Amino acid sequence: MIDKVKEAKQILGSRAKDIIISDFNITWNTKNNKGICPFHKEKTASFSWDNKKLMFHCFGCTANYDIVDHFIRKYGTFKEAAKELFKETGIDYRFEKAEIKTKRSPKAENTTEKNNAYKYLQSRGISKHTCEYADIKQDSAGNIVFEYYNQDDNIGLVKYRPSKNIEKGEIKAWCQKDVDHEPILYLMHKADPTKPLLICEGEIDCLSAITAGFRNTVSIPLGAGNTHWVAHNFEWLNQFSEIILWADNDQAGKKMISELLPRLDENRVKVVSVKEKDINELLLIKGTRFVMDAIEKAEYAPVKGVVDLADIEDFDFKNAKFLSSGFKGLNKWTNGFLYGTLVVLFGINGSGKTALINQMCVCEPLSQGEKVFIYSGEMPRPQLKNIIEIPMAGPDNIEIKDGANGSTIHIVEKSVREQIKEWYKSKVLVYCDDSDVSYNAIISKMEAVAKRHGVKVFVLDNLAVIDLCSSENEKYTKQKEMTRLLVNFAKKYNAVVFLATHPREHDTIKRLSKLDISGSADISNLAHYVISTHRVTDDEKEDKKDKKGNIVDMGCPYDMIMDLHKNRPLGHQDKSIGLKFEIKSKRFYGDSDAPDKNYGWENNSEQLDWVIEAEKLLGE
Repeated sequence: MIDKVKEAKQILGSRAKDIIISDFNITWNTKNNKGICPFHKEKTASFSWDNKKLMFHCFGCTANYDIVDHFIRKYGTFKEAAKELFKETGIDYRFEKAEIKTKRSPKAENTTEKNNAYKYLQSRGISKHTCEYADIKQDSAGNIVFEYYNQDDNIGLVKYRPSKNIEKGEIKAWCQKDVDHEPILYLMHKADPTKPLLICEGEIDCLSAITAGFRNTVSIPLGAGNTHWVAHNFEWLNQFSEIILWADNDQAGKKMISELLPRLDENRVKVVSVKEKDINELLLIKGTRFVMDAIEKAEYAPVKGVVDLADIEDFDFKNAKFLSSGFKGLNKWTNGFLYGTLVVLFGINGSGKTALINQMCVCEPLSQGEKVFIYSGEMPRPQLKNIIEIPMAGPDNIEIKDGANGSTIHIVEKSVREQIKEWYKSKVLVYCDDSDVSYNAIISKMEAVAKRHGVKVFVLDNLAVIDLCSSENEKYTKQKEMTRLLVNFAKKYNAVVFLATHPREHDTIKRLSKLDISGSADISNLAHYVISTHRVTDDEKEDKKDKKGNIVDMGCPYDMIMDLHKNRPLGHQDKSIGLKFEIKSKRFYGDSDAPDKNYGWENNSEQLDWVIEAEKLLGE
């Protein structure tokens, strides 16, 4: 539709000027091609038509205004504006029918009275024109009503705010209760995808930017720390070739910018930087022209791969973010896994590597509030699901029954399994495109879920079943290339990536070193952490005695030894951590760890309102 809108504007041409002049009843001076601006009080005409850009520009208040802006103002939304524009220009375009909602849709609690809302907003520098444009309403208690419409022009969220200055400790805003809400953007239904989009933090800032003359502005729904709106509006956001971010000038705002840049693609995103707290403060202190200047001076993030050393922030281990391994013995030397790193795990078949991965790389991150992406090339997905749910459940919730041929079956109690599923629902995304298991395809899906859903933990199990798309002679080169891509991915998205691999073949079972990783040496060289697993044999568990029966060497009391071969962030390496194995839940635990640890599903009281359809997304 975007191309059709652009085409229609060209077809309409300068007729747009005549429509706008007529509707606003502007007295037009044909000699200097100017008229009195309809958006601010002026005596000298400064509203000028640009026949090349097919738009008006006011040299007084800096407003830009074209036929799409006009039709949005006249008919309420971009969708209706596009319909009118196509009608005016004879373009045939069929709009898709909006999806029928079955949820409890919000309905604003408002009255026809607007005095309190308008009076307060005008005290904040918001013009009456802007209040009318945004269709500001007021409830029976005098609070301002902000109605959020989605791109199909349906109300998806309603927020309220007192029509007064808010004192410390008072509630700033609230959503309508007992209804379902969409994480949509304020005034997105009025945004024109053919123009740059300004995204800011709150409704007041959004209205301030519009008052200053930048109408293509939206605001996020629930504060700087909440980014669910990115995933929900991802396709809509992708229509814009340029996005401008203006966050509040505080730590939360800076964090929001750093989170959004890679997810919205920094190649099309500019950032506004001013010393004032926010847009509204700049509007009140300096006026509309300074707001527009700040938007026009927004800059792209620095060129990738180039940075001024003086601009690099000091690395502070004390405040750095780590993902706990869940094992106190390992955390003692690593403090967990630093975000932005690649962890390589390897061990021979039967060493407990898979069970360790399920526990340390899936259950633990989930218990810490992270979402997890899994590629498991050797295991059918139902089996993968089962062996992950067993350690999640814990020993008290599992029954062991006899299976065929002397095997045992671990069964999670049905009600517990359902409770666990509700806990991890929308938080574990599994790669399911069996037709393409190339490393490029897998990393592409990793990027998709990192951008759309903010996933921070990625598990690839294992290297041997990832298609390197190479001949045998090129194998090591491709392994290096893939490892480097994973390292760069971890840095870009501030993620922790776990890559499982196999060791070189040996004639006997032995403890491994990092040199025993099968394949290119660059795998261990490029990784930030290298960890191997060793299953303690029955012989190693037995005490060694001399001929007189005296114990000369105590047997190993553990079931697995986890060896930390490399630890680039903190430097501690060549450390060994002994782990015992809890058979019922297939969990490992150290001397200081609890085998019956609760990962959090038992305390789970609420879920995300907006569920990720993982299989659908990852199958695209």
